[in-house]
Amino acid sequence: MTAILELRILPPLAIGRLGAATEPMDNYTAELDPDEPLAPRVLVPAPTLRVDRTSGEIVDDEVPEELRFTDGHGKVKPVAPFVEVWALTEELVLRPLTMELLRANKVEPKDVRWRTRVGNHKIERRTYDLKDRVDADTGWFTDHGEHALTGRCANFLADKTLPLGHVRYIKPTAEYPGIRLRFTPAGGYVYGSGGMIGEHDPNVVDALYDSTKGTWRGHVDKPGDPRLTIPNSIYAGDDGPHGTWISRGYLDDECDGLVDVELTVGGRKLTAYGRIGAGPPAYAPDSVPVRTIADELDQALFGPRAGDHDTPEDAHKVAEEVLRRALESVRLMNTAVMNGNTVDGRVDAASTMVRQDSADTGRTFEPIMAPSLVDTAAVFALHQDVLAALRSGTAPWFADVLRDYDEVGDLTAKGRRKMPALMRGADGRSLALTRRQVDLVRKAARQEIFRQGQGADESGGPG
Repeated sequence: MTAILELRILPPLAIGRLGAATEPMDNYTAELDPDEPLAPRVLVPAPTLRVDRTSGEIVDDEVPEELRFTDGHGKVKPVAPFVEVWALTEELVLRPLTMELLRANKVEPKDVRWRTRVGNHKIERRTYDLKDRVDADTGWFTDHGEHALTGRCANFLADKTLPLGHVRYIKPTAEYPGIRLRFTPAGGYVYGSGGMIGEHDPNVVDALYDSTKGTWRGHVDKPGDPRLTIPNSIYAGDDGPHGTWISRGYLDDECDGLVDVELTVGGRKLTAYGRIGAGPPAYAPDSVPVRTIADELDQALFGPRAGDHDTPEDAHKVAEEVLRRALESVRLMNTAVMNGNTVDGRVDAASTMVRQDSADTGRTFEPIMAPSLVDTAAVFALHQDVLAALRSGTAPWFADVLRDYDEVGDLTAKGRRKMPALMRGADGRSLALTRRQVDLVRKAARQEIFRQGQGADESGGPG
């Protein structure tokens, strides 16, 4: 018998995306077109597990003929990830937990217990009132039905709750014997406060928050509060007196939290947990931001510096990927507006880093680049040219103009023009790549310089 020693939930972090359609989004990969390497990534359908809504069983895993991000009624399909249970066995091998492995340990799928706890603490993060926390808890369950993630809050109106999606223990079968759970996020709606219902406010589908109990509707951040997010006032509101920003009392149905699994084997209770979260739909699914959660995790795992295990080829691939993502970002930007140019006679036409620098530091409102240099088509073509050069083996010269992590607050003309340009990080200052990304790009640049001398012999003549 292969004894189970420990449990794991994989992936340890699963990110869903909001959507109101009844059918989840199909799987796909974003791949490069070998015939047009400078073109946008191509979305390619991939095998997709189909779950019977009545039984909770997986019925097939076919590749869809086409990708549709909405249903026939214009509703967005949610991205509903699965998490799987894996077991560390007595051979110290990590393997999927299946019906066969369970029965080899004299337990059944019904002995696997699940619990999911998620929350939306955005209001509490602003008001510091614990009664503004929205939390949902399924409790422990072993069946294969849908378990709603019902968000409850002490400051909600009577009998009102916030739908945060649902989870389901997928019923294992002989064809699909793995033990897994699926998280389906909520619909992506906006909810309001007492007295604000859909017929009066088109943004709101229902009023949940009781403004006679809590202070979220009409809330104003306190100037100088060290606990505020930077940038602050990033919630729906209206201009108030003395430059204040007054909350409309809205809340959304995003969430994040924990999935717990429990199994008792041979008198020992084994447990594991994973994390889930839900964010907005991907409206540019063929593009990747220049800095992602995956980059953060890569740095956490391998450290902020390139190591001996990072080959020159790996470093060059990172440099090329950084450039491709920058190209994809430019494709989605109006660079003239983001640069702070005067557009159609309007100064300060949108929320930009120029506005951020001026408002936060009192810096004179001044475009980052020379206004004549930021035509979107020209900037896009420049990025394409550099990417083409990289693919041909040229050294990534742009390594010298990458912004270091400790330069995000550099408001000199040179500092503001470093790459990535025109974008901000979560701290409200200029965006920087991770320290590991920057170091890998610079390693690629150093390696290319070194390679140029490999064709010469020790006397300096041709090899």
